[in-house]
Amino acid sequence: MGVKQIACGSGHTVVLTGEGEVYTWGRGDDGRLGHGDNGWKYVPRLTHSLTGQVVTHVTCGSYHTAAVSSNGDLYTWGGGMYGKLGHGNESGHSTPRRVETLVGLSIVDIACGSRHTAVVTNKGCLYTWGDKENGVAGHGDTEGHQYTPKLLERLSGKKVVQLSACGFHTGCLTDMGEVYTWGEGKFGRLGHGAERNCHSPRLVESLLGKRPIQIACGGFHSAVVTQDGKMFTFGGGEHGQLGHGDKVNKVKPTLVQALDGIFLQQITCGWSHSVALTSKGEVYTWGNGDHGKLGHGSGKKVSTPQLVEKLVGQNVVRVASYNEHTACLIEPHSVTSTGGSRRAAPGTMVPVCAGFLHDLGEMVNDEEYSDVTFVVEGRPVYALRAILAKRCEHFAAMFRSGMRECEEGAEIPIPNMSYPVFLLILEYLYTDSVKIELEHAVELYIASDLYQLSTLRDMCCVVVRRSIGSENAAYLLQSASEAHCHVMKDIAMEYIVANFDVISKSDGIKAVSHGLLLEILSLRP
Repeated sequence: MGVKQIACGSGHTVVLTGEGEVYTWGRGDDGRLGHGDNGWKYVPRLTHSLTGQVVTHVTCGSYHTAAVSSNGDLYTWGGGMYGKLGHGNESGHSTPRRVETLVGLSIVDIACGSRHTAVVTNKGCLYTWGDKENGVAGHGDTEGHQYTPKLLERLSGKKVVQLSACGFHTGCLTDMGEVYTWGEGKFGRLGHGAERNCHSPRLVESLLGKRPIQIACGGFHSAVVTQDGKMFTFGGGEHGQLGHGDKVNKVKPTLVQALDGIFLQQITCGWSHSVALTSKGEVYTWGNGDHGKLGHGSGKKVSTPQLVEKLVGQNVVRVASYNEHTACLIEPHSVTSTGGSRRAAPGTMVPVCAGFLHDLGEMVNDEEYSDVTFVVEGRPVYALRAILAKRCEHFAAMFRSGMRECEEGAEIPIPNMSYPVFLLILEYLYTDSVKIELEHAVELYIASDLYQLSTLRDMCCVVVRRSIGSENAAYLLQSASEAHCHVMKDIAMEYIVANFDVISKSDGIKAVSHGLLLEILSLRP
């Protein structure tokens, strides 16, 4: 599984995979993880409510989360206070819910603060909603809350190309290289030369001509990186998060001298710390080190950028942070056809530990180092007990049972399963990923259910929902019905009923039994 994007919230983390799936973990208060409850999750868990959607972008606020699907729809979930979810009220939602007001617009960027949310459309239009106090929403008024997305009129003549928000302020960048900020101005975080609040977007004049390419908002400060790789910071400096070697506030953007000469490609700001990623894939952090979020091995405060030594030699391609933690994505070494390794070229999808997983994958059905043999369809399959037992309770219980078949040197028969599907099960257990072809999806779903591999089982459903079409739906329905796989049958049935006029004219309909055909007809409106 490859990771495409990572986002940090207040005690929770969100990951977007290259396949467009969303995983979340951490604090579950207010339903911010999207799993239908408020429970904490200690390992990444697939957000099932988004199954069937191909997500292209994710982000987090303090207590809420947002995602954009491939068709440009916006989904939000978590705490609904101040109307920041955009659903017309202050109700919270523990599963992703589409923001209906924006349907028909194509969202390309999102940013979440503590009490507000902002999005940019593919035409560069900016919409905001949530708390109005201190001008957070940016619509010029400060009373009450904005419960649904509203076009930011002040920027209606501009094309916004990048957006950031945190805490109680927002910043954006236009295609003309202009930076606008608004919201709470305390500590000078807006960069306008004072600490006054700004109720609507205002140009940061001191950045004109600096050719900014990104703005990042933190809890009490902001930062901008320019086309020539320089970094400017402004706002609260109490914890050293501005990087100027002191703890002094700056009300205007100020060059971070310690990084001059180091080309930066991305920045991110937490509530009291800052992170910079260089063009060489190195990471610098500074500010408040509590919770270990600077990555220097201690909780000390640092007022000038310090290289994160533990990441030296890694090719970091993206960084993310919020108030208590920091995360990064690493482009791993790829394995060559000759068995050597080389640094993978930068891409949009970053495989996790690809070299290690490749080596594990090579050990699937490897007789030389195996210590257990299965027999599937009359053919031997070789495996390692330790991996199977650690990854799957079904196999752990089998090996603990004392069955004669499980003794060393014995062969364990696997009935009612095809050879290719059993190999897919092993590949998943060894590498935590597997390529699922539609022809194997139904049987692999049944096998996953047998071995209690819920994530793999869910992956099968995702593959079917994405791959089903008029040319294969009927065959899939018949196959699922014959295998007594009710979940897959329901997916196929739902699709066929919705697209019956097309599928009824296809050759595939001939594969459907008379009984299933009657069932389809009975479900049609």
